[in-house]
Amino acid sequence: MSLPGRLELEARPLVRAALTTLGLAGLVALGSRGGRWLDPALLGYLVACLFACFGVAYRYWAWIERPATRMYFGHTMRTLRSRKAVAALGRMALLGLDQLVLQRFIEKRSLKRWGAHALLAWGCLLAFAVTFPLVFGWVRFTTAGADATRYQAWFFGFPAGSFPLDSVAAFLTFHMLDWAALMVIAGCLLAFIRRRQDEGDFATQRFDLDLAPLLLLIAVSVTGLLLTVSISFMQGRNYGTLAFIHELTVILLLLSLPFGKLFHIVQRPAQLGVSLYKAEGEAEGRVPCRGCGEPFIRANQLRDLKALYATLDLGAAVHGSRTHHLELCPRCKRRLLAKAQWQRMGGAFDPFADLPEWAAPIDDPQTLRS
Repeated sequence: MSLPGRLELEARPLVRAALTTLGLAGLVALGSRGGRWLDPALLGYLVACLFACFGVAYRYWAWIERPATRMYFGHTMRTLRSRKAVAALGRMALLGLDQLVLQRFIEKRSLKRWGAHALLAWGCLLAFAVTFPLVFGWVRFTTAGADATRYQAWFFGFPAGSFPLDSVAAFLTFHMLDWAALMVIAGCLLAFIRRRQDEGDFATQRFDLDLAPLLLLIAVSVTGLLLTVSISFMQGRNYGTLAFIHELTVILLLLSLPFGKLFHIVQRPAQLGVSLYKAEGEAEGRVPCRGCGEPFIRANQLRDLKALYATLDLGAAVHGSRTHHLELCPRCKRRLLAKAQWQRMGGAFDPFADLPEWAAPIDDPQTLRS
């Protein structure tokens, strides 16, 4: 389905995004008891969350529709519906601990990069975990006790514990967004320092994709901290203005989620399915190259890539009558490229002087053996 201009929307992801947003709206109505527990001061955040939900859901479903992504997604769903579901869930839990919580895949690149990413990821996730339930009316606090000296927490309309007003639990709970803001600011500053010192990143960085998200996160965090400063040290002066500025920055951040680098917060958990796919492929074994005979590709990956080539109408990627391009290792593909260049230039140079067997057709696998 096409809209005026250059914006094009796909039908199925559009419908799925609308249903996802309606589902979230239904959960908001359920958790807030028909909207009775919604905070009027947070309605702007709620509207922005629903718009962000639609954008994120649309981009995610459109991403799933891509042939390669759909291959991984379909494999994960089939595995979770099979007899191997229990073992797969256990493995995915361990992978989630390693890749999502500890994020060791970034630690292998550099400690500075890992520190920046960890602070940003955990700070943002902590802020989301606090903000969304409050905005949706799923969590609220009331005073309890005869002398109103305790806070009563409610979750989806059910009591969820209480604690004294002046307790450590109250201090930690009501300043959780401040801790998240400090983590995000530290992560952003560390990311700026690393980008400045890394010549490769500094040369290739873009303002819209690399710098703007960091600046927006800093703006959200600083304005949020200023609200606490206004209440704690300024007797609430300028609180209304600061609250409006903070709400504006948060809304801009939410609306930018589907379009910027922060979208990988939603994409990253799908990596667990990819890791599961790779592990099952290694257990099945690797297929040898049709040229040199060296095992180089997982059997399940080769099968799925051939099906993907057919889907993308790339069936002509066959050498001779029976050797598929995917059945050749990178080394043999490079040799074929050199041979094609040699033939195209009419023998102007001879890359096969030391390998005369390479001049023969590829139909015979023996001609690719070194």
